Amino acid sequence: MTVPELSSERLILRAHTPQDYGDLLRIWSAPEVVKYISGVPDTPETAWAKLIFHIGHWAAMGFGYWAVTARDGRYLGMVGFSVQPRLCEPALSEVLGEDVIEAGWVIDPKAQGQGIAQEAMQLALRWGDQKGFASTVALIAAGNDASERLAARLGYQHVGQVSYRDHPNRVWQRGGQAGAQH
Repeated sequence: MTVPELSSERLILRAHTPQDYGDLLRIWSAPEVVKYISGVPDTPETAWAKLIFHIGHWAAMGFGYWAVTARDGRYLGMVGFSVQPRLCEPALSEVLGEDVIEAGWVIDPKAQGQGIAQEAMQLALRWGDQKGFASTVALIAAGNDASERLAARLGYQHVGQVSYRDHPNRVWQRGGQAGAQH
């Protein structure tokens, strides 16, 4: 599958390539990036696996994560969608009553606070809406206030809580049952 390229005045969302490996490793090695995700900086091996996951998810599922770049080509992070067999308690499908497409965003710490995640996710969500995604979910670790504020600005609503990897995570949903409540 060809990954669609999306763009705004400042950003280009494009397919990940092996050339993104160094930037991806740098971002996922930053303690401030992984603090609310895994708590553990990526190693070269885990960063490579993540890159291959991003590339392969598009081929397997017809959607995935885009590389977010500035118009000058600088790699700024990633945003997009995935389906993952997360072992949450309770299961996400129990909280939501439906299967889920998970949305997510990770932006280089040097580029945070500039509206990049919001702008990139707005492009991604518009694409998802056009593809017919009825609902997307963001799983956000408790305490990650910046991501929760962004989720709310993007139209997500807090719908529940799960434990993931023995840590509390809040479930945010856009569309689906959350959209039906209003």
